Amino acid sequence: MNKIAILDNGTAYNLVALHQEPFNQYFERVIYYPKITKADLEGIDVLIVTCLSNINHHMQNKEMFMDFLAQGKTLVVMARNEPYKWLPDIEGINLPFNYWWWLNTNDEKFQLKVDDENHPLFNEVNFKDMIWHFHDGYKIPTGARSAVRHKEEDASIYFELDDYYGGRLVVTALDPFFHHGSYFMPNSSVFGEKLLKYLKNY
Repeated sequence: MNKIAILDNGTAYNLVALHQEPFNQYFERVIYYPKITKADLEGIDVLIVTCLSNINHHMQNKEMFMDFLAQGKTLVVMARNEPYKWLPDIEGINLPFNYWWWLNTNDEKFQLKVDDENHPLFNEVNFKDMIWHFHDGYKIPTGARSAVRHKEEDASIYFELDDYYGGRLVVTALDPFFHHGSYFMPNSSVFGEKLLKYLKNY
């Protein structure tokens, strides 16, 4: 089973999402991001950059992330982290944003669709658990597998790239840790735990 570390920004929602049940049982290590060192990543298989982290910390530590990937490890980047600014060959796509989209019970108005029903993510995660809202999207890199995409735009909401600078890159426009830790958005809590189970075993 993979050993997972996650970055803690010291916010109230991180305190809830990362240090309390049910998510905390999945972490081998919770790392205080402003003081991260290479030693914090020793023995770790999967590193999660949690939702809405500080972009300045990303820029300061981008070489550390690339070194982590070069060891064949998995880097997971959650929403609202602008990875196109600190990871090579990643391109963001601006999409219309509706913060209250999750309150719409009309499935026809949901702007997402399954992109690859055989994606291994769906062995653990139900697509409906991924529906609340999203923060922009991403151009699908060559060789990547996109699990969920926008219905109208050529943009992925969740993709995995197994051969990314020596490691595996997972990028999503969903922000479950922020919403779970803010006690706001039931689907995010379900998705967050199922995603952690998936990352633990795949």
